[in-house]
Amino acid sequence: MSKLVTIGIPVYKRLDYLPNVLRVIAAQDYPNIDLLVSDNGMNGSAVPAIVDRCYPKPYRFRQNPSTVSCSSHFNQLIDNASGEYFIALADDDEISPNYVSELVRLLEKHPGASLALALEEQIDVTGELIRRSKDSVPEILSGPDFIRATWGTSQYGFQSLCTFLAETRRLTACGGFPEIWAATGDEDLLVVKLCLDNFIAFSPRCTFRKRFEETSFGYAIELQDLARGTREFIECLNSNPTLLDYARSHPSEWSELRSCLITNKWRCYYFRWATMYIKRLTTMKWALAAFYMPFIPTYYKAVAHTLFRTLVSSLVRTGREHIPWADNLYRRFRPKPS
Repeated sequence: MSKLVTIGIPVYKRLDYLPNVLRVIAAQDYPNIDLLVSDNGMNGSAVPAIVDRCYPKPYRFRQNPSTVSCSSHFNQLIDNASGEYFIALADDDEISPNYVSELVRLLEKHPGASLALALEEQIDVTGELIRRSKDSVPEILSGPDFIRATWGTSQYGFQSLCTFLAETRRLTACGGFPEIWAATGDEDLLVVKLCLDNFIAFSPRCTFRKRFEETSFGYAIELQDLARGTREFIECLNSNPTLLDYARSHPSEWSELRSCLITNKWRCYYFRWATMYIKRLTTMKWALAAFYMPFIPTYYKAVAHTLFRTLVSSLVRTGREHIPWADNLYRRFRPKPS
């Protein structure tokens, strides 16, 4: 008999996409699925009413009496999973009909792998394809090599690691999703914890489709919240028991991997600060937001350069005709066209 797979759907206030993801799960060709829908938005009877209407098979439903953090909610799904395997699937995302069967087959073939990933596609709100990850990932890859390729060089083009197949016992043993402010990178840290001393398995024959929205990629988050989440992410690298155990047994390798993860996170914050939030904030608030981050020399070197160029550009826009040296500064330091 095929092993039971729990698919957990976390629900908050957005219910528009829920019928679609239920149809996606109902279309899976795997015969032994335990669907667990969890309401974290205090929606009353609205969520089970949608599931009853759109999902023709048995399912389980749970509801929090009050809203908990996103990380805690995902851990509740793991804690309540009945399946030997577990998949978390956001209500607005999709998976191909063979997703479960293909990834179960893969983990059965490679029992040393701690999780299995599919080809990743990004879609827009209408379901149109935006981009996809590369299909050249080896079928089996060591955890450290995967970390280098994903957070170090972006070699394989993965943008979101929120949905994958893993053994429920392994998810529980490593502590599940770490509690991080605004869930900033909590799924990244979970994957790191799972694969550090293991392997990941990959199949290009099935697909995870991530819907691109401001909220789903965290682009709507306040910059101060993103900074706090990034700080807590870095703190977790220095304090999580699973990571500390690995650091003690592999000190030089962990130092390299930790540096990859920190660099990836500060670059994410820097990119959003320099390109997105400069348009959303006043110049003063934007400049102050650069200093929300902890002291990372390479980050503040990039910040200093950007602040200088931006302030010079602002100066010459208002005074280059009246200040003799402003025009020279403008020509030397003006932002290059993208």
